[in-house]
Amino acid sequence: MKRLLTIATALTLLAGLGFAENTKLTIKNTLGSDLDDLGEYDLYSRTNETDINGDTKTSSNFAIGDQLQADLENQYIHARLRLEAVYQNVSGQDHKFVFAPSGFVHVTPIPQIGIVAGNNFYKYFAIPSAYLAAANDTTKYGRMLINSVDREAYIGSDSASLYGNGFAGGLTSFWNWGDEDQVYLKAAAGGSVYTNFSDDTDKTFDFGLNAGVANAFDIGFTAHEINSDDRKFGVFAGLTSFQNVILNFGFYYNFTPSSFLPEARVERNDVDEFKKQSTKYAVGVSGGYYFNGIGLGIYGDVISGLTNEYIGTIKYYDDNGNLISTKTTTIVRGATPVKYKNNNPKRTDEYTAEAVPLYSQLRLVYDINPNVQTSFNFKVRTMIRDASQTWFTFYPKVKFSLPSKLGDITAGLRLDMNRTRYTDGFSSISVPLTYTYKFKKKF
Repeated sequence: MKRLLTIATALTLLAGLGFAENTKLTIKNTLGSDLDDLGEYDLYSRTNETDINGDTKTSSNFAIGDQLQADLENQYIHARLRLEAVYQNVSGQDHKFVFAPSGFVHVTPIPQIGIVAGNNFYKYFAIPSAYLAAANDTTKYGRMLINSVDREAYIGSDSASLYGNGFAGGLTSFWNWGDEDQVYLKAAAGGSVYTNFSDDTDKTFDFGLNAGVANAFDIGFTAHEINSDDRKFGVFAGLTSFQNVILNFGFYYNFTPSSFLPEARVERNDVDEFKKQSTKYAVGVSGGYYFNGIGLGIYGDVISGLTNEYIGTIKYYDDNGNLISTKTTTIVRGATPVKYKNNNPKRTDEYTAEAVPLYSQLRLVYDINPNVQTSFNFKVRTMIRDASQTWFTFYPKVKFSLPSKLGDITAGLRLDMNRTRYTDGFSSISVPLTYTYKFKKKF
């Protein structure tokens, strides 16, 4: 009975905070499919893929999704609920339907202290100087708290499934000083619990710190999965003293995101495979300028590994081939054994020696008028000293704002070329297309 009274009291308190004075409700709905903004797929894509044996396969994919998001916010609370559903039809495969609910509640009973809980924090706790201007994104390294659902896990059948399963929570703190509160300090710490009901429960812990002076500079630090052997760190700094200018710097430890690093072909003495890249140390810079008078923006990103080292797993086996133990450690490309049997090499790492991952991207934006915006992205993911492992992405896009605030339509054409994996270097062509509508109400 006491537990029920406690839950009822908490819900009553949340309801009271949620409908305090000056509460704003924002509802946003996005229909279509765009792997940058909605789900994991473009509306239509066609891919030519060559496997490790040189055999070629062509496949087409159609995907349509809807993302409904509601935000309720005032001085005490910010709550977000996102309902996302995607239908996918790949040639030669069964149809697939994925439903992904997510959200969070951030309560700040006093301005300096907050409590947050949910399964996805999105970019709500992102460090400003970690922003990548050309990618128009902030990687997880630039977020003080991250979520529990982004593990590519599905619960259900191959044709219909629920995406993600977990819980994340944490404490936040926000302080201001000086004239007009221009000096700020933000901190957050928390963790997530994730399980797919078939493996062991995974618990991770995160920490972040962000400070700066408004219209001067911003700095930040993050530590993710600090309780694991493959923990990740990020250090960031940026200038905010110039209008329409972006200039950010970052240092990364254990940099692994596949959207910024290429796959590489690994030729080993027992089997060949394609493997996502990572790098132990990386440094990045992002910058850009928007020419207000002509409506033109030019933005660029570069993130490069500093050595040919990455963090990987060494596996130990007995005489019968049974796995004894694993060890996460630093591995050097080109020579280091990555599997052992009785402490003798069974499989060696055949990456090109001294190869170092490199990501770069250029984004041009031109506002033709207040209702039409065009953009062009050119992205390169490659390996320094091994140009054969190179991916190119060309992506022109246009955004139309409909009259009478009826929403926005975005459409584009995404071309991928890959010298590592695909026939004649051409990998895929896809068409992203979305329609977005927003509704705002103040109480």
